[in-house]
Amino acid sequence: MKTAEAVRLFMTNCELKGLSASTIKQYRQQLSYLAEAFPKLPTTPEAIETLLARIDATPETKHSYFRTYRAAYNFLDKRHKTGNPMLNVTAPRLKPKIMPTLEMSDIGLLPIFIKNDVTKYTAAVVQARDLALISLLLDNGIRSGEATGLKREDIKEHYIKVKGKVGERIVPISDSVVKLLLDLPDYDDGYVFHGHRGKLTRSGVYRIVKKYLTKIGITGDKLGGHRLRHTFGRQYLVLGGDLRSLQIIMGHSNIQTTEKYASLSNEDVMQKHNKYTPWDNSLSEVNRSEKVTMSRLAQYRR
Repeated sequence: MKTAEAVRLFMTNCELKGLSASTIKQYRQQLSYLAEAFPKLPTTPEAIETLLARIDATPETKHSYFRTYRAAYNFLDKRHKTGNPMLNVTAPRLKPKIMPTLEMSDIGLLPIFIKNDVTKYTAAVVQARDLALISLLLDNGIRSGEATGLKREDIKEHYIKVKGKVGERIVPISDSVVKLLLDLPDYDDGYVFHGHRGKLTRSGVYRIVKKYLTKIGITGDKLGGHRLRHTFGRQYLVLGGDLRSLQIIMGHSNIQTTEKYASLSNEDVMQKHNKYTPWDNSLSEVNRSEKVTMSRLAQYRR
Protein backbone atom coordinates (compact mmCIF):
# COMPACT_ATOMS: atom_id res chain seq x y z
CA MET A 1 0.00 0.00 0.00
CA LYS A 2 1.23 3.48 -0.83
CA THR A 3 1.90 5.57 2.26
CA ALA A 4 -0.12 8.52 0.96
CA GLU A 5 -3.17 6.27 0.57
CA ALA A 6 -2.66 4.81 4.04
CA VAL A 7 -2.49 8.30 5.51
CA ARG A 8 -5.66 9.32 3.69
CA LEU A 9 -7.57 6.31 5.03
CA PHE A 10 -6.40 6.93 8.58
CA MET A 11 -7.16 10.67 8.49
CA THR A 12 -10.64 10.04 7.10
CA ASN A 13 -11.29 7.76 10.07
CA CYS A 14 -9.96 10.38 12.49
CA GLU A 15 -12.28 13.02 11.06
CA LEU A 16 -15.21 10.60 11.26
CA LYS A 17 -14.45 9.97 14.94
CA GLY A 18 -14.57 13.73 15.53
CA LEU A 19 -11.06 14.20 16.84
CA SER A 20 -10.11 17.76 17.69
CA ALA A 21 -8.79 20.07 14.98
CA SER A 22 -5.44 20.34 16.77
CA THR A 23 -5.05 16.55 16.95
CA ILE A 24 -5.91 16.13 13.27
CA LYS A 25 -3.45 18.86 12.33
CA GLN A 26 -0.71 17.17 14.34
CA TYR A 27 -1.45 13.77 12.78
CA ARG A 28 -1.31 15.21 9.25
CA GLN A 29 2.00 16.96 9.85
CA GLN A 30 3.69 13.97 11.44
CA LEU A 31 2.35 11.44 8.93
CA SER A 32 3.44 13.63 6.02
CA TYR A 33 7.00 13.13 7.29
CA LEU A 34 6.45 9.36 7.04
CA ALA A 35 5.02 9.67 3.52
CA GLU A 36 7.93 11.80 2.33
CA ALA A 37 10.47 9.29 3.63
CA PHE A 38 8.66 6.17 2.41
CA PRO A 39 6.45 6.35 -0.73
CA LYS A 40 5.50 2.74 0.04
CA LEU A 41 4.18 2.05 3.53
CA PRO A 42 7.07 0.60 5.59
CA THR A 43 6.38 -2.76 7.19
CA THR A 44 9.49 -3.32 9.33
CA PRO A 45 10.24 -1.89 12.77
CA GLU A 46 13.78 -1.06 11.67
CA ALA A 47 12.48 1.37 9.04
CA ILE A 48 10.31 3.20 11.57
CA GLU A 49 13.07 3.32 14.17
CA THR A 50 15.49 4.75 11.61
CA LEU A 51 13.00 7.47 10.75
CA LEU A 52 12.35 8.32 14.41
CA ALA A 53 16.08 8.49 15.09
CA ARG A 54 16.50 11.06 12.29
CA ILE A 55 13.97 13.47 13.80
CA ASP A 56 15.89 16.47 15.15
CA ALA A 57 13.63 17.42 18.03
CA THR A 58 13.09 17.07 21.77
CA PRO A 59 12.41 13.62 23.28
CA GLU A 60 8.80 14.73 23.87
CA THR A 61 8.35 15.55 20.18
CA LYS A 62 9.94 12.27 19.09
CA HIS A 63 7.59 10.41 21.40
CA SER A 64 4.67 12.30 19.88
CA TYR A 65 5.67 11.00 16.42
CA PHE A 66 5.89 7.50 17.88
CA ARG A 67 2.36 7.72 19.29
CA THR A 68 0.99 9.05 16.01
CA TYR A 69 2.55 6.22 14.00
CA ARG A 70 1.31 3.68 16.53
CA ALA A 71 -2.25 4.98 16.23
CA ALA A 72 -2.08 4.94 12.43
CA TYR A 73 -0.68 1.40 12.19
CA ASN A 74 -3.17 0.09 14.75
CA PHE A 75 -5.98 1.34 12.52
CA LEU A 76 -4.42 0.17 9.26
CA ASP A 77 -3.67 -3.33 10.52
CA LYS A 78 -7.10 -3.77 12.07
CA ARG A 79 -8.96 -2.43 9.03
CA HIS A 80 -6.70 -3.38 6.10
CA LYS A 81 -4.42 -6.13 7.47
CA THR A 82 -1.24 -4.22 6.62
CA GLY A 83 0.76 -5.71 9.46
CA ASN A 84 1.84 -3.64 12.45
CA PRO A 85 5.59 -3.01 12.79
CA MET A 86 4.92 -0.59 15.67
CA LEU A 87 4.40 -3.60 17.94
CA ASN A 88 8.16 -4.11 17.83
CA VAL A 89 9.33 -0.49 17.61
CA THR A 90 11.21 0.76 20.66
CA ALA A 91 9.59 3.91 22.00
CA PRO A 92 11.87 6.98 22.29
CA ARG A 93 12.97 7.40 25.88
CA LEU A 94 11.27 10.09 27.92
CA LYS A 95 13.10 11.33 31.00
CA PRO A 96 10.87 12.13 33.99
CA LYS A 97 10.06 15.82 34.33
CA ILE A 98 8.50 17.78 37.12
CA MET A 99 5.09 19.09 36.09
CA PRO A 100 5.16 22.88 36.58
CA THR A 101 2.32 24.06 38.83
CA LEU A 102 1.56 26.88 41.24
CA GLU A 103 1.59 26.67 45.01
CA MET A 104 -1.36 27.86 47.10
CA SER A 105 0.51 31.05 47.98
CA ASP A 106 0.90 31.83 44.26
CA ILE A 107 -2.81 31.26 43.66
CA GLY A 108 -3.63 33.70 46.45
CA LEU A 109 -1.49 36.41 44.85
CA LEU A 110 -3.16 36.30 41.44
CA PRO A 111 -6.45 38.10 42.28
CA ILE A 112 -4.50 40.74 44.21
CA PHE A 113 -2.29 41.55 41.23
CA ILE A 114 -5.23 41.48 38.80
CA LYS A 115 -7.29 43.89 40.93
CA ASN A 116 -4.31 46.21 41.26
CA ASP A 117 -3.49 46.16 37.54
CA VAL A 118 -5.06 49.57 37.02
CA THR A 119 -3.46 51.81 34.41
CA LYS A 120 -4.77 54.15 31.79
CA TYR A 121 -4.38 51.25 29.36
CA THR A 122 -6.40 48.77 31.44
CA ALA A 123 -10.14 49.24 31.23
CA ALA A 124 -12.30 47.96 34.06
CA VAL A 125 -13.97 45.47 31.72
CA VAL A 126 -10.58 43.98 30.82
CA GLN A 127 -9.66 43.70 34.48
CA ALA A 128 -12.97 41.94 35.20
CA ARG A 129 -12.45 39.59 32.26
CA ASP A 130 -8.95 38.64 33.38
CA LEU A 131 -10.10 37.93 36.93
CA ALA A 132 -13.03 35.83 35.71
CA LEU A 133 -10.87 33.90 33.25
CA ILE A 134 -8.07 33.03 35.66
CA SER A 135 -10.54 32.21 38.43
CA LEU A 136 -12.37 29.83 36.08
CA LEU A 137 -9.20 28.04 34.96
CA LEU A 138 -8.10 27.51 38.56
CA ASP A 139 -11.59 26.60 39.81
CA ASN A 140 -12.12 23.56 37.60
CA GLY A 141 -9.09 23.16 35.33
CA ILE A 142 -10.86 23.45 31.98
CA ARG A 143 -8.70 23.81 28.88
CA SER A 144 -7.99 27.22 27.32
CA GLY A 145 -9.92 26.23 24.20
CA GLU A 146 -12.90 25.22 26.33
CA ALA A 147 -12.83 28.58 28.08
CA THR A 148 -12.74 30.54 24.83
CA GLY A 149 -15.68 28.51 23.52
CA LEU A 150 -17.80 29.10 26.63
CA LYS A 151 -21.12 30.85 25.96
CA ARG A 152 -23.33 32.66 28.42
CA GLU A 153 -26.10 30.13 27.86
CA ASP A 154 -23.69 27.38 29.02
CA ILE A 155 -23.41 28.88 32.52
CA LYS A 156 -25.77 27.25 34.99
CA GLU A 157 -26.19 27.62 38.74
CA HIS A 158 -23.63 25.02 39.82
CA TYR A 159 -22.00 23.94 36.58
CA ILE A 160 -20.99 24.95 33.08
CA LYS A 161 -21.29 23.02 29.82
CA VAL A 162 -18.07 22.93 27.82
CA LYS A 163 -17.17 21.54 24.41
CA GLY A 164 -13.98 19.55 24.96
CA LYS A 165 -11.64 17.32 22.97
CA VAL A 166 -14.02 14.35 23.13
CA GLY A 167 -17.36 16.18 23.04
CA GLU A 168 -19.52 18.10 25.47
CA ARG A 169 -19.36 17.58 29.21
CA ILE A 170 -20.69 19.07 32.44
CA VAL A 171 -18.09 20.71 34.69
CA PRO A 172 -18.80 21.88 38.27
CA ILE A 173 -18.12 25.50 39.13
CA SER A 174 -17.99 27.53 42.35
CA ASP A 175 -20.69 30.10 43.08
CA SER A 176 -18.14 32.91 43.29
CA VAL A 177 -16.86 32.13 39.79
CA VAL A 178 -20.40 31.98 38.38
CA LYS A 179 -20.91 35.52 39.65
CA LEU A 180 -17.66 36.73 38.06
CA LEU A 181 -18.70 35.24 34.71
CA LEU A 182 -22.24 36.64 34.76
CA ASP A 183 -20.97 40.10 35.73
CA LEU A 184 -19.10 40.32 32.41
CA PRO A 185 -20.73 42.17 29.48
CA ASP A 186 -23.39 40.23 27.57
CA TYR A 187 -22.02 40.20 24.01
CA ASP A 188 -24.19 39.73 20.93
CA ASP A 189 -22.38 36.57 19.80
CA GLY A 190 -22.99 34.93 23.17
CA TYR A 191 -19.35 34.17 23.98
CA VAL A 192 -18.28 35.00 27.53
CA PHE A 193 -14.69 36.06 26.91
CA HIS A 194 -13.80 38.74 24.37
CA GLY A 195 -10.61 40.41 23.20
CA HIS A 196 -10.19 43.64 21.27
CA ARG A 197 -11.40 42.05 18.03
CA GLY A 198 -14.17 39.77 19.21
CA LYS A 199 -14.15 36.30 20.76
CA LEU A 200 -11.01 35.63 22.81
CA THR A 201 -8.57 33.17 21.23
CA ARG A 202 -6.35 30.53 22.82
CA SER A 203 -3.30 32.71 22.15
CA GLY A 204 -5.15 35.54 23.89
CA VAL A 205 -5.64 33.32 26.94
CA TYR A 206 -1.94 32.50 26.91
CA ARG A 207 -0.97 36.20 26.86
CA ILE A 208 -3.33 37.02 29.73
CA VAL A 209 -2.20 34.16 31.94
CA LYS A 210 1.49 34.75 31.19
CA LYS A 211 1.11 38.45 32.05
CA TYR A 212 -0.08 37.76 35.58
CA LEU A 213 2.15 34.75 36.26
CA THR A 214 5.10 36.96 35.36
CA LYS A 215 3.82 39.67 37.71
CA ILE A 216 3.78 37.28 40.67
CA GLY A 217 7.31 36.12 39.89
CA ILE A 218 6.72 32.87 37.97
CA THR A 219 9.38 32.43 35.27
CA GLY A 220 10.41 29.87 32.69
CA ASP A 221 8.33 28.25 29.98
CA LYS A 222 4.78 26.86 30.11
CA LEU A 223 3.23 30.06 31.46
CA GLY A 224 -0.15 29.66 29.79
CA GLY A 225 -3.51 28.23 30.70
CA HIS A 226 -2.21 24.67 30.83
CA ARG A 227 -0.10 25.51 33.89
CA LEU A 228 -3.30 26.58 35.65
CA ARG A 229 -4.94 23.33 34.52
CA HIS A 230 -2.04 21.33 35.97
CA THR A 231 -2.24 23.41 39.14
CA PHE A 232 -5.94 22.62 39.57
CA GLY A 233 -5.33 18.90 39.04
CA ARG A 234 -2.55 18.63 41.59
CA GLN A 235 -4.05 20.89 44.23
CA TYR A 236 -7.44 19.13 43.92
CA LEU A 237 -5.78 15.88 45.01
CA VAL A 238 -3.53 17.50 47.63
CA LEU A 239 -6.61 19.08 49.23
CA GLY A 240 -8.40 15.72 49.43
CA GLY A 241 -10.12 15.16 46.09
CA ASP A 242 -10.17 11.71 44.49
CA LEU A 243 -8.87 10.54 41.12
CA ARG A 244 -12.21 9.42 39.69
CA SER A 245 -14.00 12.74 40.22
CA LEU A 246 -10.90 14.60 38.97
CA GLN A 247 -10.97 12.50 35.79
CA ILE A 248 -14.59 13.50 35.14
CA ILE A 249 -14.00 17.19 35.87
CA MET A 250 -10.93 17.41 33.63
CA GLY A 251 -12.45 15.39 30.81
CA HIS A 252 -9.81 12.67 30.60
CA SER A 253 -10.89 9.60 28.64
CA ASN A 254 -8.18 7.53 30.35
CA ILE A 255 -7.62 7.41 34.11
CA GLN A 256 -3.86 7.02 33.47
CA THR A 257 -3.80 10.62 32.24
CA THR A 258 -5.35 11.73 35.52
CA GLU A 259 -2.95 9.68 37.62
CA LYS A 260 -0.02 11.94 36.70
CA TYR A 261 -1.54 14.58 38.99
CA ALA A 262 -1.07 12.20 41.91
CA SER A 263 2.67 12.91 41.80
CA LEU A 264 3.41 15.22 44.69
CA SER A 265 5.26 18.51 44.50
CA ASN A 266 8.65 18.97 46.16
CA GLU A 267 6.95 20.83 49.00
CA ASP A 268 4.50 17.97 49.55
CA VAL A 269 7.33 15.45 49.51
CA MET A 270 9.36 17.48 52.03
CA GLN A 271 6.38 17.75 54.37
CA LYS A 272 5.80 14.00 54.25
CA HIS A 273 9.52 13.34 54.65
CA ASN A 274 9.67 15.51 57.76
CA LYS A 275 6.74 13.58 59.18
CA TYR A 276 7.81 10.03 58.31
CA THR A 277 11.64 10.02 58.17
CA PRO A 278 12.96 7.13 60.31
CA TRP A 279 15.97 9.18 61.42
CA ASP A 280 14.08 12.02 63.07
CA ASN A 281 11.51 9.59 64.40
CA SER A 282 14.26 7.48 65.93
CA LEU A 283 15.78 10.59 67.55
CA SER A 284 12.40 11.47 68.96
CA GLU A 285 12.12 7.94 70.32
CA VAL A 286 15.57 8.26 71.86
CA ASN A 287 14.62 11.55 73.47
CA ARG A 288 11.49 9.99 74.89
CA SER A 289 13.49 7.03 76.19
CA GLU A 290 16.04 9.37 77.79
CA LYS A 291 13.29 11.33 79.50
CA VAL A 292 11.73 8.12 80.84
CA THR A 293 15.15 6.88 82.01
CA MET A 294 15.99 10.19 83.74
CA SER A 295 12.59 10.22 85.39
CA ARG A 296 13.05 6.69 86.71
CA LEU A 297 16.58 7.51 87.96
CA ALA A 298 15.21 10.52 89.80
CA GLN A 299 12.53 8.38 91.43
CA TYR A 300 15.13 5.76 92.40
CA ARG A 301 17.43 8.32 93.98
CA ARG A 302 14.58 9.66 96.06
